[in-house]
Amino acid sequence: MARVTLVFCLMANSADAADRVVLVSWDGVRRDVLHELIEWQPFDAAVPEPCPSANRQPERPVRCGQWLTCMPNLCRFQIVDSSDVEGKPLTKPQHAQMLTGYGPRETGDITNAGTVAVPAGMTIYERLAEARPEVVTVHLGGLKYIGRSVIGNALDSGALGLSLKRGSYDHPRFTGANTTERVPQGLEFINNSTSFFYFIHYKTADVVAHNASDRSDSYREAIIANDTQLGRLLDLFDDFGVLDGTKVFVTTDHGFDGNSHVNLQNITVAQTWLASRDFDLMDGPATLLDVTPTVLDAFGIDAAQFTPAYRGHSRLRH
Repeated sequence: MARVTLVFCLMANSADAADRVVLVSWDGVRRDVLHELIEWQPFDAAVPEPCPSANRQPERPVRCGQWLTCMPNLCRFQIVDSSDVEGKPLTKPQHAQMLTGYGPRETGDITNAGTVAVPAGMTIYERLAEARPEVVTVHLGGLKYIGRSVIGNALDSGALGLSLKRGSYDHPRFTGANTTERVPQGLEFINNSTSFFYFIHYKTADVVAHNASDRSDSYREAIIANDTQLGRLLDLFDDFGVLDGTKVFVTTDHGFDGNSHVNLQNITVAQTWLASRDFDLMDGPATLLDVTPTVLDAFGIDAAQFTPAYRGHSRLRH
């Protein structure tokens, strides 16, 4: 049975169409490590253990439902199990699937080092422009792996309103703050529009795992830093007056195995997860191919109108 994290938010009875959606990608966050940090200790632990740290002062866990958690923001989301099931478990191909809803069968075999790009018309930005042209779109991502090879046609056609470069890794602290600091530029571009889709990509945990392995305190500290940035994101959207009524989803592109994520013999490489602030997801398991249909459904768009047909499905409950 799929694992669902439910803390003390009430589950919604149904998924209502939204006019504003935020999709956040935490690159390379292992599902089991994520749950380890969320469920750090029982809330009544006699001696709370500090959260893992390597480059910063260790933080005390805080209560969230039945747990003392190192992830005080994501712990208030619903989390369902997911996986990447097609193509290589690398940043570019899996984000291509995340942002199109299509796999190698439809897009061709996209790889980190290859030259195959997402064909015209397939990105979520182009689908939104076709079905709901009033939706303002912003993409904040790394240029190397989630740049023109994924969003180029959306940019050229004008379907993607604004593309922002993700911030640096903030070495050696790897906080992700430099990415969050670029978020207001996109919010200013949105300029109080009633409808928007905002994609935001954090690379911190992936970089740290490649350098220090997914078994290190540094990796766990980087995931905790992602959670800190999630809290800052929510505050920024609230400061701009657009948080209420905005659906916020958080996910990842792949897991890890040591310093790499290409050894498919270890299931942690392909194990992913999908989280919703509104507690409106069906039980898993889901896949990365479900992300685009889910976002389209959140906007009230019937994914069945598009060709090629999506093989993934919306995970929203109705």
